Amino acid sequence: MNVLQQLLAEQVYVWLVVFARVGSAFMVMPTIGDAFVAQRARLLLGLAVSVLVAPVVQARIPPMPADPFALLVLLMGEITVGVFVASVARLLMSALETAGSIIAVQAGLANAQVFNPAMAGQGSLPGALLGWLGLLLIFLTDLHHLLLMAVVDSFDFFIPGAALPVNDMAATIGRLVSQSFLIGLQMAAPFIVAGIMFAFALGLLSKLAPQVQVFFLFTSLQVAVGLFMFALTLSAMMLFWLSHFEQGLIAFLRMT
Repeated sequence: MNVLQQLLAEQVYVWLVVFARVGSAFMVMPTIGDAFVAQRARLLLGLAVSVLVAPVVQARIPPMPADPFALLVLLMGEITVGVFVASVARLLMSALETAGSIIAVQAGLANAQVFNPAMAGQGSLPGALLGWLGLLLIFLTDLHHLLLMAVVDSFDFFIPGAALPVNDMAATIGRLVSQSFLIGLQMAAPFIVAGIMFAFALGLLSKLAPQVQVFFLFTSLQVAVGLFMFALTLSAMMLFWLSHFEQGLIAFLRMT
């Protein structure tokens, strides 16, 4: 009976360690960790995936520590790794919000705020639309499989119980922040050029006819031009972002 209890305790310990990483990743990861997904669904999915993954990574799990404080440190390290892995995909998704915010400013829609699933909060109308389309494309192209693969493969690089490469993790986060901002800026580049030309035309018209309130009269035209350009460039923007999202995940998987 003591042997059975010991085996059961060790198995529960393995599930706990795996769930600490998988569950924390699922709480932050795009698609699964978004606010519109029920917390109970995320919890059950994390438990199911942890049970499936535990036999595969059991050889990499260190022996159960006798000290409760050591167990707490181990679990905190696993939670940190899970949040880091999920943050990689979340930062790549933030390029959509960056592009949407720039487009909203250039199209005169910056004051309209709606729920943005990509950022799990309030955002601009173009950013919210880009966020919904991004989530849809991830499922349609099966890129969510790469998200799950990144969590499972992280056990090969981030060995449970080993010291965390904090410097490398910080460098990766910094690189992804700059990369996501650059992607968003490139997506919104046509709107920036059109906005500059439109503002230059209004400024020139204001100088030619000072008595006319051109910036007030042509606000609706600015919105119409922005929506027209948004309709023309939407598919190209999403394909551009999707290719960079896939490349970013593949590069992270190769790193791990």
